[in-house]
Amino acid sequence: MRTVFNVFVNARGSIVETEIAELIATAMLDLGHEVVFPAPGLPEAHRNTVNLVVAPHEFFHLQPDRTERELLRAAKASVSIGIEQPGTSWFELGTHYASLGSTVLDISPYAIAELNRRGLDATHLQLGYHPSWDRWGGDPSRLRHKDLLFLGSMTERRSRFLGDAAPLLWDYETDIRLFEFNRLMSKPQANFVTGAEKWQLLADSRALLNVHRNDVPYFEWVRVLEAVTNGCLVVTEASTDYGPLIAGEHLLATPYEALGAYAASLLADEPLRQEITTAAYDFIRTKLELTSLLAPICETLSEQAARPAQLARSAPNYRSSFERHPATKGELLEATSTGELRIRKRIKDLRDSEAELAQTHEAPLRFGDEQNQEVTTSSAWDGFEAQVTVLVTSNNNHDFIGESVASVMASEGISAEIVIVDNGSQDSSVSLIRSMMRDHPECPMMLIANSANAGVGTARDTGFGVARTERVFVLDAESYVFPSALRKLSGALDRAPDAAFAYGIIACPGESGIISHLAWDIERLLEGNYIDAMAMLRRSVWEQVGGFGAFCSLRPWADYELWLRIAACGWEAAFVPELLASRQVLGVSQQDAVELDTEVLEHGALRRLPAPPLSHADDDNEPAIKFRSDDGTLFEKESGTSAEPMETRVVQTPSDLDDNPRILALEAEVGVLRQRVKQREAAMAVLNRRLVALERLDHGGAGILEHATALEDELERLRQTRMFRWSALLRRVYTQARRVAGV
Repeated sequence: MRTVFNVFVNARGSIVETEIAELIATAMLDLGHEVVFPAPGLPEAHRNTVNLVVAPHEFFHLQPDRTERELLRAAKASVSIGIEQPGTSWFELGTHYASLGSTVLDISPYAIAELNRRGLDATHLQLGYHPSWDRWGGDPSRLRHKDLLFLGSMTERRSRFLGDAAPLLWDYETDIRLFEFNRLMSKPQANFVTGAEKWQLLADSRALLNVHRNDVPYFEWVRVLEAVTNGCLVVTEASTDYGPLIAGEHLLATPYEALGAYAASLLADEPLRQEITTAAYDFIRTKLELTSLLAPICETLSEQAARPAQLARSAPNYRSSFERHPATKGELLEATSTGELRIRKRIKDLRDSEAELAQTHEAPLRFGDEQNQEVTTSSAWDGFEAQVTVLVTSNNNHDFIGESVASVMASEGISAEIVIVDNGSQDSSVSLIRSMMRDHPECPMMLIANSANAGVGTARDTGFGVARTERVFVLDAESYVFPSALRKLSGALDRAPDAAFAYGIIACPGESGIISHLAWDIERLLEGNYIDAMAMLRRSVWEQVGGFGAFCSLRPWADYELWLRIAACGWEAAFVPELLASRQVLGVSQQDAVELDTEVLEHGALRRLPAPPLSHADDDNEPAIKFRSDDGTLFEKESGTSAEPMETRVVQTPSDLDDNPRILALEAEVGVLRQRVKQREAAMAVLNRRLVALERLDHGGAGILEHATALEDELERLRQTRMFRWSALLRRVYTQARRVAGV
């Protein structure tokens, strides 16, 4: 009687598992076996039936309507095919169910060694060449439009690599597709290509860059097999083994630190690339043909299925018999570390925004509605017809603004005008910019020097207002663009007429690695901002949605609210999956990120307020009298008492406001503001102590991720209390102050 092979895979799981399951099922059909794919329901033990479960960690786990008893019974009737690497929670979960079956298979020899170490009789299922994945056909004359391709989940390690390698790779046509590993990829997305689209992408790319997700030197065989099948050169980080392939003959391997430079140099040697890819393709077609590799395994499984007594064995006590692989510590540490860095970055953003909030209202108080501005243009400005405008906003960025502007001047394949809006810099930024304008008369530049900081949102709106082109690229003064960036972004807008803006990947060496690496996704955007302000916008869309200042002038919410308003208007964004720009500023240290002090800025803003009230009444007591001496010292006295200094500060204020009764409530609200600031500082100190304690914890502890999640929740509470309440109060105070001052 013929053996029936049921191939199970969970449709709720990742598409990658479904692709592997379909590949195995197709090869079995080629061998003449009777195959059911995808098999319905749960596996059941029957004679002359083999139940192959691909990716047991997802197949059994993603069964919400089944009891654990049912799942264990199904696992005993199954032959599991593992695909996850040791040292991950997914490998542990898959092994838990796989160990119950009569046979254990895995596609990785690294995983087989670990399973054997645990006492399981595991067999290696070597995946090999099958024509269903081939979109190349071995044609050496095929034109490949992309130089370098990167496919994989986003991890801190991979992010750091790409950020550091950006200066080496920007000059090539790259395509970086990263997806968030904590999200189940059950359907294709722009940053997660699958099936025929993925194989076509590999056939159109000259090289695939492969970096391990963590420090475990696991060889990503499926990804490598897909690349070799489609003639794409594999440049990989060194691994413990390369399966049946030979490094230097079928692929190129190098240490992590040299991988970027190695890839860049190899892309310049097309004959060598073709030689290696042809050798690898010929090898897998002749020595690793999948049907030949599967034939003996299918024969063995058929023999086992014909013997009912061999269908299942008693289940081992997995939890007590098998220890957790030490490498899971690394995975836990990576997830915790990433979460902690995210928390610290948000704290820093809150503090930076706090400072900007105080500075934003400084200009109206000092100069009224009309701010003092000095406008300077270069000799090339008048009459120059640019294709794009680059808008640079600056505030005390003398150390970085020069390289930022110079990077725009070095742009290739596109003409650009530069508009710089300086937000009241106290350093020599303005002098440096004017010097550059004199030294580069051929470059069309306009400098708008504000006498005070009006906020980053207002500054950007000012720049958009004077831009003479339809496309405006926002560039931070602490960053620089690669020479091809503006051309690639403008080209993306040409190809996507429905896109309001175009953006690409930004390198942050020494910090988070890369940012803005995910494609436009409204559902994902609603969960939080992942797109940096450095993007090329259509000026008409900026006008339509009301600009930056119409929402919030504080970073990072100014950018986020603009993206949400653009999405609400029905626009989309074009994502360029290439490294286009880089930060100049190395990341603030974790400790500094939570200890940045804005107290000086806060008091500085309060000093510039109009005079505090002269009297303040209490409901139950005699009125407390507040007055100021000639030198600006503020005193407080109750009736019949001598005056004692309440607080010493010099107040620069018009004399006609000293006796204005309309300011009575203002001092009270400022007092409330100061008290809330003190409460906020105390709360932040508590959070800081918890974060420090987190660093000292054993990163392998089971409760560490819960601790990080709790910190996230507390930070969200702080954000709601501190940002919105304090923001509203400050706006009210300053509005009243302006009204009193008659501005």
